[in-house]
Amino acid sequence: MLAGCLASCSQPQVAEGIVPAPRTGPIERRTQEPLRAEQADVAFIFVGGFAEPVLLQFREIYEKTPPLPCAGKQLRAYYAWESGTGNLLFHSTWKLQRDLRAFLALNPAADVVLVGHSYGGSAIMDALRGVADVPHEGRVLVLTVDPVSRRERSKPRERAPQVDYWVNAYCYPYRNVRDIAARLGGPWRECPAADVNLRFSALQRDAEGRRYAHVYPESLLMESPGGQEKSAYEHLLEACRKFNIGKKAE
Repeated sequence: MLAGCLASCSQPQVAEGIVPAPRTGPIERRTQEPLRAEQADVAFIFVGGFAEPVLLQFREIYEKTPPLPCAGKQLRAYYAWESGTGNLLFHSTWKLQRDLRAFLALNPAADVVLVGHSYGGSAIMDALRGVADVPHEGRVLVLTVDPVSRRERSKPRERAPQVDYWVNAYCYPYRNVRDIAARLGGPWRECPAADVNLRFSALQRDAEGRRYAHVYPESLLMESPGGQEKSAYEHLLEACRKFNIGKKAE
């Protein structure tokens, strides 16, 4: 695994058209890409989970995922679940909240699309609740990938008030021994408040032949579970079209 991680650090796959372009150095990839306070129509924000600075799995998804197929200027951002503070005890999202406030103050009509894995899923809802007082006319779409939270810190499975559409993909039961962090935390699993819930079973295998697992977020994001026609990401793209993300009302 370490060799694979080092290889991914030295040869990241970066999709074209991402603004700003992700940093590609082995050290820089472990840092955040803050949301810029500049004019834009869409903010597309990724939030990684607990072991993200080591595994870089969600970072790779952030790098490979192309811009949303919608009108207007998009700004991309990437955060750690604790906002990169290194403070693992308090699960603070204050940096994400600060940057969202600055962005929305400049772009009150902009749309915001957030995708989070593991603790990053609960961090998204946490951050949105923290900026619920900010005037905002745009849409907010959320995609959580097997979200987890510390039960006493975040509010498990609760939907932030600004969210217009929520897609939740989760894995249950777990079978991978590396999913221990998710087990020790508070897996959200099915979320009654979500608009779409997609369940993946570890008894089934993904396109790579691996059992579905918390530690393989790309499979949970980009593949469809048995009996379903669409992946979580396809549901997100459908919601972007439905809500005219990036397009202003005439």
